[in-house]
Amino acid sequence: MNLSNFDAESAKNFSLLALGGSVFVALLVLKFAKSIVTKLILLIVCGSLGWTFFSQRDSLNSCIEAARAQAQSGSLTSLECEFFGRSLKIDRDGASLQ
Repeated sequence: MNLSNFDAESAKNFSLLALGGSVFVALLVLKFAKSIVTKLILLIVCGSLGWTFFSQRDSLNSCIEAARAQAQSGSLTSLECEFFGRSLKIDRDGASLQ
């Protein structure tokens, strides 16, 4: 993935794909893991990853909505959002990763 072209929509799509991937891995764990302890540990890991991806997507959506509200009022100059520790700068021209 080219990080210089990583905008807000790409970040939201990545988060959604990662969330779906964690659900898929959780289903594979349920199908193929033999011991109950292994299943529980791996399901906790997959659930934690899924929650992380969901919360990051939700946080990014909130930040984008705040930028849209500022843009509609005409006061948006620049707004920064965090996505997995990376700074997404949202301005009048769109969003870009810095």
